[in-house]
Amino acid sequence: MKKPYLAALAPLLLLAACGGGDPAESIAAIRQTELGQLESIEAKDLVGIARLYRDDARLVRPDGTVLEGGVAIVEEYGALLDDPNFTITIEPASGWASSDGELAVVNSNVRFTTTDPATGEAVTTPLDSQTVWHRENGATWKIISAYNVAQAAAPTQQTAPELAE
Repeated sequence: MKKPYLAALAPLLLLAACGGGDPAESIAAIRQTELGQLESIEAKDLVGIARLYRDDARLVRPDGTVLEGGVAIVEEYGALLDDPNFTITIEPASGWASSDGELAVVNSNVRFTTTDPATGEAVTTPLDSQTVWHRENGATWKIISAYNVAQAAAPTQQTAPELAE
């Protein structure tokens, strides 16, 4: 990793460690940490991705399968990073944090793009994501669990049948 990149990450790492007792500060720190995660994904940096997950983290994929542990989650990211169409965007939604600064939950709208194995085309799936974060004894925020559900397809409008006269 290049030194300028490390220097650019320094403010994110400091923000990730803050958020003591003010829930709004905790949520802001987590949102900044998410930006760092997206940068790690873009840079194909598995170490950067891995550092955000606790060793006992769980990730629920949109198909309902559960990945148990940081190693399994990072292995999944490794496979995703091999996909030339893989991208992920996060639009923050709601969130809350405990007043002791140790637990937070954030909800996001996610756009998850991968390659369809049948067609070879890029497919984007909109997801609802809920991530539980934990921060123990002032350490950096870590993901305990991430639950991702595909958003329901928007209903198509049907035209009313013509009335017989």
